[in-house]
Amino acid sequence: MVFMFFALGIAAVFFIGSLILLNYGRRLGLQYRKHTNSESTAGLSTVEGAIFGLMGLLLAFTISGALQRFDDRRQLVLQEAAAVTTAYDRIGLFGGDAARELRGKLKDYVRARVDLYRMQHDFLLWHRMEEFSREQQSQVVGFKGGLWNAALAACPKSDYQPACSLTLPALNSVFEVARLRAGAAEKHPPQIIYAMLFGLGLGCSLLAGFGMAASAARSWIHMVLFAGVLTVALYIVTDMEYPRLGLIRIESFDHFLSDAYDQMG
Repeated sequence: MVFMFFALGIAAVFFIGSLILLNYGRRLGLQYRKHTNSESTAGLSTVEGAIFGLMGLLLAFTISGALQRFDDRRQLVLQEAAAVTTAYDRIGLFGGDAARELRGKLKDYVRARVDLYRMQHDFLLWHRMEEFSREQQSQVVGFKGGLWNAALAACPKSDYQPACSLTLPALNSVFEVARLRAGAAEKHPPQIIYAMLFGLGLGCSLLAGFGMAASAARSWIHMVLFAGVLTVALYIVTDMEYPRLGLIRIESFDHFLSDAYDQMG
């Protein structure tokens, strides 16, 4: 809930600020025309076009990057499910008690991983990052260590089995994808990008209001629509960066890992 209040609060501040600057920019435009006794704004359109173009490019690249990171996070869920299934199948090559023990430990590890992402997450406001359950993370690390130690015990140097050359790399892949998922959760654009988007959005509102001075009547429809569109675009960019906290979620992909767990005998 902290993230929702933070994101919606920032969006509300931007929307109100945009409306204020639109109205203020229109007042400045009227004063400019009155002072210069001219309705022409020749030369100013070049500056306005450059700033609006920069805003459009920055917003387009930011949305594109957010979509790419969002898709990468979903892809990592699929990769972890595939890696877990492969490791479970290869453990069966050991046969006997060793296979049953390793498969049991792998199931415990996967169950802990599923629970980790199902639990409610917090949002660290000052660090701009998700905070997962530390207790559950410690449990995952414990299951991981137990699984790896058991795998090493089943593959002594004196009696190295062919199954070891297939199972150990598969387990490494399981742990590697888990680490990549943890890193992807903290992969966000630099804060300066958000500051530029916020500042450029307000600057564009001021310039748009200045241009509206060419019309004698104030059009609240255009002003609200302009501020609303910018606000929604900025909110979507922020929301996609935290797909487990906002409105745009990736929980629909978590069932692949749960399905892999359920398919384990």
